[in-house]
Amino acid sequence: MNSLFRIWAILSKEMIQMRRDRMTFAMMVGVPIMQLILFGFAINNDPKGLPTAVFIEAPDQHSRTIVEGFKLSEYFDVVTAVSNYQQADDLFLKGEITFLLVIPADFTKNWSASKCLNC
Repeated sequence: MNSLFRIWAILSKEMIQMRRDRMTFAMMVGVPIMQLILFGFAINNDPKGLPTAVFIEAPDQHSRTIVEGFKLSEYFDVVTAVSNYQQADDLFLKGEITFLLVIPADFTKNWSASKCLNC
């Protein structure tokens, strides 16, 4: 109970101080509102054109269709195709790509099997 009294005393003291000094009150309220407005326009949560590399272990019609879908998307910019993980790692370290799309060798077989669950 004693600690609640202390918190209340400090809170009331600060309220009296804010009433005396209008500039402090304006800054306490105004600065967070300005930050909220400015950062709301500055931050973009809709990334587009992210540099992407593609690693296809066994090229076939399905994997080419998926890669074409990624190329048509405005969110991914397929910049290159890699033939192994080391090339992809080098591109990551250089900062040339942000994402790596990996299509494994058994993708078509697994995809076909998952389509027909009740066959």
